[in-house]
Amino acid sequence: GPAGETTMITYILWALGLYFAYIVAHGVTRINASKGDKAMLVYALGPRDGLADATVGAARCGRAQRNMEESLFFFLPLALLLIITGKADGMGLTGALVFVVARAAYLPAYIIGVPALRTLIWTAGLIGIVMMLLRLIG
Repeated sequence: GPAGETTMITYILWALGLYFAYIVAHGVTRINASKGDKAMLVYALGPRDGLADATVGAARCGRAQRNMEESLFFFLPLALLLIITGKADGMGLTGALVFVVARAAYLPAYIIGVPALRTLIWTAGLIGIVMMLLRLIG
């Protein structure tokens, strides 16, 4: 119903907001790690030649961002299809929430680097995607 559709739209907006946070985290860590003697703002406004993931944190942010892009490729179409088909409820809505919560936890877990934690959180996000898919086809 309309309440489920509105909630799903909220989850879509949260997922997009999280993606923006991933982009910002990666950009800031790359600039901070690569600026050398230059002021960060001057470096950020320039062409960023030679910019690299010079720190472990920057590299982790980059991998997390790429993983988020891959995940959004599945989440966004499924969320929209659930809305279009009138199935933005029950397991589909719960799956979307599981995905968003997992994705909120994924970046900090990846940056911190606690063994197995990132994989467990990624798996939770995947379970959310599967729940959405099962609701769509069920």
